[in-house]
Amino acid sequence: MMLLMPAIGLAGERDAVRDLGLLWLPDDPPADTPMAVVVAIHDTTGIDARGWRYAEQITAAGIAVLHVDLLDTSAEDGGPGDQAADARDALDRLRGVSAILAEDARFATAPIGLLAFGGAGRVAMRAAADATPAGRVAGLALLYPGCAGLEAGDGPGPRSPILLLHGDADPANPPSDCIGLAEGLMRTGHVRRIEYAGAGYAWDLTPSGQYEVPSLPWPGRAGQRVAVRHWPQGAELSATQVASFFAARLTPRGAGAARPAAVVPVAEDHAARARNHSILTNTGESP
Repeated sequence: MMLLMPAIGLAGERDAVRDLGLLWLPDDPPADTPMAVVVAIHDTTGIDARGWRYAEQITAAGIAVLHVDLLDTSAEDGGPGDQAADARDALDRLRGVSAILAEDARFATAPIGLLAFGGAGRVAMRAAADATPAGRVAGLALLYPGCAGLEAGDGPGPRSPILLLHGDADPANPPSDCIGLAEGLMRTGHVRRIEYAGAGYAWDLTPSGQYEVPSLPWPGRAGQRVAVRHWPQGAELSATQVASFFAARLTPRGAGAARPAAVVPVAEDHAARARNHSILTNTGESP
């Protein structure tokens, strides 16, 4: 797990939240009320630039974003290793993150969202069903989590609303597996599944070079990797949909809860509407 160097505030105090990872704050955070926060859980490759696009749009909605490493990033290809033990350790770390957020006046009583990339979806689902942080988890977004065999663990499943995003050309997330996962999760909560036609695994990962063909660890399959094909328009669209989901679930409603310009529903965005033919959506409950 990566921990950054200790962060020191203007008055010399240690900032325990910043010690956990990379903290992004809205440009104009509330001065007198705790703000909602999305914990972005990166997979076994560690914190990478995939999260920046989501953080930009989520913070534009007035929500803080904390990027964290909870999974063991020391093993190549995400394994070999004891995946069950790693998941338990990651859940314990996430409980620690939740406890530190609860002690910070900026976030103490505000709701929490969980955004999970790839294989981090397993620990995020368990956390959303876990009795310790679950009371504050108001939304869970799963990006290409490896739908086959993905369960919340023992006991009840997550009760917070879930947004599940995946591509139909992703060998690690076949549509049939993701449909089955969504249907199973609907037994305990509201689920919105969005399937992008033609999208593969991690469409939001920008390659470092023009001719690079990147690959990432295959969720749930130690030692195996899955090829990545970047889709810039889809990356922007998924970031907008994730931010809109969290804005609806984590921010106050009614008077004064204005929607930021950066968080625009697909139907109101002409460029996104032109691309909407490539999206298939199975909705249990719209966010």
